Formats: sequence, structure tokens, C-alpha cells
Amino acid sequence: MTETLENRTSSAERLIFTRNDPFDRNAPIQLVLPQLLTSRAYMRSIREYAVPADAIAVWFLGQNGFLLKDVSGLLVGIDLYLTDSCAARFAHLPFRVNRQLPIFIEPEHLDIDVFITTHSHDDHADPETIRRLDKSKKMSFLGPFDSIRVYRECGVPESCRSLLHPGETVRIGATTTVQATFALPTDATDLNHTGMLLEFANGIRFYNSGDTAYAERLMALLPADVDVCAICINGGFHNLSATQAAAIVKAIRPRIVIPCHYDMMVCNTGSPEMFRAALAIAGSDAHFVQLNYYEPWLYSRT
Repeated sequence: MTETLENRTSSAERLIFTRNDPFDRNAPIQLVLPQLLTSRAYMRSIREYAVPADAIAVWFLGQNGFLLKDVSGLLVGIDLYLTDSCAARFAHLPFRVNRQLPIFIEPEHLDIDVFITTHSHDDHADPETIRRLDKSKKMSFLGPFDSIRVYRECGVPESCRSLLHPGETVRIGATTTVQATFALPTDATDLNHTGMLLEFANGIRFYNSGDTAYAERLMALLPADVDVCAICINGGFHNLSATQAAAIVKAIRPRIVIPCHYDMMVCNTGSPEMFRAALAIAGSDAHFVQLNYYEPWLYSRT
């Protein structure tokens, strides 16, 4: 599937992310969309997907979960939450945190080269996901300080773990770099939030905000003029609201903006359409793209 920049009508836009009542513990969770592929088949389709030399391919797995691939075949995952572990861990809360998206890929079937987490919150550096990964596969694990702790506790060998501080850049594969960027912590459980900026051999730059709170100074500390920016918009739990995210997008001037962190948990949804409207009100020139699930989105500067 090749993405164009011309008034795309996304099936994701028609999904209802508010269908589950977070306070009704007796009601069964209704999935926002059905599982369309088996875990193994979906993972295989991603591994086999051929990316043109002038492009990158992006798959959205919900919340802040992304898979990225370029022509070299290097497959990078960001904040992959592949279980429903938060539902049990936070069952004591007065609202439900269950996932309402299918588990697209089971942890045991995940076949990627680089596993990145922006911080250690369970929906980003999920201990159950990381424990269940096939550690015999040659996979590198990158993240800030507290993510490294989670990796260690979940059995990731020291030789596979790489600590990234904001502003620090490392090379992954032969030609791709990852730079940790600044993010403002959203609570006291992890003071080491980061975003991530990936630059591929063809020059395409993909920036993911991770979770971040808002501050007036924030936009001056973020990467500017990137090709693609994936940014949280949910507004809950001190994350950026749609209006705040739009102000940041206007300031950092990406070519494409992708909303995320609005769809997964029944207690923490947001509105991509409200974000689209906020971009217009803010006067941003960024092109809004809401990614479909189960489909690769192909981005090329041409």
C-alpha cells in the first residue's frame, strides 16, 4: 500500500474509540476493530514487505507503538505494548485500563532488530511483553535510564542493552541513527522520559514524541523540520492535549504529523479529529495523516 498526500480517507477515522465505559467493570470490553490477521501472519507480512530505496514504511500498533522499516530491511519497534498487562496491574484503580485494540503481534512472534522504549511506563516498556520476547533472536534494546532497569529485570542480556540520554545519538544497523530527544515527565514514577528521532540512510527523519507534558519552553527543545512527527494527543495523565500538540507541531514544522496515544486504553482516549481541527486553528502547515491498523504506510519525500 502506497500512501499519497492527497485527501486520504482512512478507515481508522470511522472507528469509535469511546465505545467502552471505563467505569463499568461488568460490561465486556468491545474491541474497536476485530483481529484481521493472525499474529504470525501479520509479523511475516511486515518482515517480507519490500520498501523502496527512497521511502520508509510505518506500521501503527496502537497507543505509541510503531514499527519502522527502510530498504535495508532493518526493522525498528518503538514502545510496543503487546499484552493487556495493565488491566491486571492497575485493577485497583476506580476505572478500567483495559486495551480495546486486538493484540496485533504476540510477544513470542515479534521479529524485529531494534526494540526502543521512550520511558518505563507499562504501556511503553511493558514488562510482560519484554519478558515474553524470544531472547535467542539478535535484538538490540535501547532506551533511557529507567527503561534499562526494566530490560534488566525482564532478562535482556547486558550486551543487548544500550542507554540513551536526551541529545545522545547511536547508530543502529549500517546506516540508521537514533537520537534520544527531550520530553517532560508526566509523573514522578519515571523522570527520564524521552522522545526518539530516527534518521534513515535516505535522509528521512522520523520523530516520535513519546509521552510528554507541556511547557512553554518545550517546542524550543524538540527537533524541527523533520519529515514525520508522531505525537501524543490524548491529554489524559498529563500528556499533551490536542491543542497543546498542535501548538508544538506548528512550532517544529514537520512535513507530516501522525496522532497517537488516543486509541488503546478505555480510560484514556482522544480525538484525532479534534487534533486535526486544532492544527487548522493553530495555522500549522503539517499534513495530517491518521494511520490505519494492519496496513503499512509508505512515506517518501517525492
